[in-house]
Amino acid sequence: MNDATTTLAHAGNLDALRAALDPLDFMAGWNKHEPSLWKEPRTAYTPMHWKYADAKVGLDVAGKLINAEQAERRNLFMVNPVPGNHYDTLKTLVSAYQMILPGEKARTHRHSPNALRLMLDCDEACYTVVDGVRIDMLPGDVLLTPGNCWHGHGNEGKRPGYWIDFLDVPLVHLMEPMFLDFWDGLQPVDKTSRDNDFVFPIKQSLEWLAAAAPDEHGRTRVQLGGKDMPTMGLWMNKLAAGGWSKALRSTENQVFAVVSGAGESKVGDKLFHWTKGDVFVAPTWSAVSHRAATEAILFSVSDDVTQTKLGFHRIEAA
Repeated sequence: MNDATTTLAHAGNLDALRAALDPLDFMAGWNKHEPSLWKEPRTAYTPMHWKYADAKVGLDVAGKLINAEQAERRNLFMVNPVPGNHYDTLKTLVSAYQMILPGEKARTHRHSPNALRLMLDCDEACYTVVDGVRIDMLPGDVLLTPGNCWHGHGNEGKRPGYWIDFLDVPLVHLMEPMFLDFWDGLQPVDKTSRDNDFVFPIKQSLEWLAAAAPDEHGRTRVQLGGKDMPTMGLWMNKLAAGGWSKALRSTENQVFAVVSGAGESKVGDKLFHWTKGDVFVAPTWSAVSHRAATEAILFSVSDDVTQTKLGFHRIEAA
């Protein structure tokens, strides 16, 4: 029996027991500094809204000051103002605005986190290369780069390309299975095609939405991604112009991006007025409702797929 164990064995009261447990890196469950369980979800993350107009100005200025090679990716992360947070948009998700100038190439890399992008503005000659397949990008498209797929970008058009990135990096940070590899330059193109599992053209999404019926919560939406996005749920949502949608709260963390239209959303106790290209977020268990001024399309990314697989997901009327 070592000295620490001997001291523990001779503890004569609770204060002495607590002091004797410390050197052995034990914490008495009856003496926790704060609860480890609580009655319903709680979070330090807050509802937030970022404007595309602001991001575009910032990216345009950055385009004059730093090139794609220096920056690896010229992007502006949307950082939730949680004390000590310098990266996450929500607990399990991060989102960023990105821009690539005409003639630029963003070198190919791959990483453990799953990633995708929603195109905002670009020429047809703005493209991504995923595992050797060149996919020309159009506004409104959703493009996937699942974990450990090689991916890089290029712009052969005459104007900058802008998009929104969504990744599950914070989830990977929590679980810690992070890997990152670099290609020397842009991966060579084996073929060019928009007919593959990694691109969801906006035309197709709109056709699916036109045929979709409201779900049990009154939402008209269709899911993208499926098996290729094992941690994130990707949804195209259609909002008819008019009154407020039913307020819902769920355990998932949600990032919303405006594909088209204008309107407003209530998230928790905050009201956001949005237009094309804007991003707003709903942390776990936030009540969310929307009102579109004109018919609007919202793209949303959440961790609902992960939560459902783990048996954690819950949704209810707020």
